[in-house]
Amino acid sequence: MKKKFDSIPLGAILGIVVPLITFYLVLRFVYPFEFSDKSLHTFWMHIMAPKIMSLGALPNLGVFMLFIYTNRLKSARGVLAVTILLAIIVFIIKLT
Repeated sequence: MKKKFDSIPLGAILGIVVPLITFYLVLRFVYPFEFSDKSLHTFWMHIMAPKIMSLGALPNLGVFMLFIYTNRLKSARGVLAVTILLAIIVFIIKLT
């Protein structure tokens, strides 16, 4: 029997939306300042962005564990795929 809310696209969408919300909240409340200088932009892209993106992926663990606990393995697979993709993006940003 197919469970409700058990699909890879749903997991992928939640895997993208949850880090974006976390990223926004961190930017809004932890680092509430404007970037105007080019050197500040460089500092942002190479030092702060990977850290905040990594922090944004942390809530995906909660979503992933919720799907595992409720035995919605296809949705958990979607969240895991997006989290791995996010980790690869952060890794590439740190290398450049």
